[in-house]
Amino acid sequence: MQVSLTHHSTTRKSLEVVVPATTVSAEFGRVIARLAPKVRIPGFRPGKAPKDVLMGRFGREIEAEVAENLAKQLFWEAAAHVAVQPVSQPALESAELKEGADGRLKLHFDVAPHVELPAYKGLNLTKKKRRIDAETIQEHLEGLRQQAARFVPVEGAAAPGHFATFDVKVKPQGMKAQTFKDQVVQLVESRPFDAQLLGMTVEGEKRFTLDVPAEDPNRSLAGKTVSYEVKLKDLRERRVPELDDAFAKDLGDYADLEALRAHVAKELEEAAERDAVARLQTTILDHLLEAAPFEVPASMVALQLDDYCNEFAQVMARQGVDPRKINWGAYRQSRLNEAERAVRSGYLLQAIGNAEDIQVSDDEIDTEIRNLMAEHKIQQ
Repeated sequence: MQVSLTHHSTTRKSLEVVVPATTVSAEFGRVIARLAPKVRIPGFRPGKAPKDVLMGRFGREIEAEVAENLAKQLFWEAAAHVAVQPVSQPALESAELKEGADGRLKLHFDVAPHVELPAYKGLNLTKKKRRIDAETIQEHLEGLRQQAARFVPVEGAAAPGHFATFDVKVKPQGMKAQTFKDQVVQLVESRPFDAQLLGMTVEGEKRFTLDVPAEDPNRSLAGKTVSYEVKLKDLRERRVPELDDAFAKDLGDYADLEALRAHVAKELEEAAERDAVARLQTTILDHLLEAAPFEVPASMVALQLDDYCNEFAQVMARQGVDPRKINWGAYRQSRLNEAERAVRSGYLLQAIGNAEDIQVSDDEIDTEIRNLMAEHKIQQ
């Protein structure tokens, strides 16, 4: 096999492969034999049209398929012949193929970059950890307290701050009436509509009118009188538990509030440590990437962008957004730098791992997979 290698950049290469005439002719024969029974040519029974007729009608398509097939068949052998290791499938740039003659294929592809490792030992960097003080712990406890709030029914009349559920019929002056069911608002005394609901009790009904100011942004209602018919269906208030021993016991297996406080302090310290380590790792990686510039294969960046797009499409689909309506070109461009950094990071860490002869056992990989499955609740 005759193969010549051209270097376009540190990661982009091309091969020119001379394909023996016998190989070219054999592939033309296979493609034509596959095509012949599928086409209908006037004057010939299916599969009986002569080769020259088929080439005259479908020559361009046949040559394209022959070139694609030969590229797939010969690429990896040709790459090995010149001692290169591709990291991408070949892109066919040109093909010169005629039956009975030697052919030529020119194929572009990517290879992994050569990474010159920077000095990565003995770096002097500072791990910055968030300080967990009494105020931080108290803020977290207050958050737990707010999360534990309950909406309880109100006995008596509606007051500011209560959550009212009601049906309302709205009839603007000169317009058709509309009915709205199960509306929920937290009552605020300064709002004219809410003020009319204050003092009502559950199952109570009330009719009233309000004048809409002329400067109201809703121009269809501005300056008009609106009639309302309201039926109050439910009235609740948000009740936050006291931060005491009873609250701690309700929250979990804690003897008292101090036990809960100690648990929160421990969790916050552990979270702060994880966050500090993660930020330090990012700082180290940024430092090393800046000290070791190297080109990355465009095909690997494209694959990383494909992953980002697939993840984003799944998120949008869960939110009811049709992925076909997303401007994927703009999205890929917005994450291009991030994808390039991810690919560069992978090659840099791989180079360090090789230099340090870091070995990872199957058991360690299995354990990490199980941990990820448990974290994300993956059953299979």
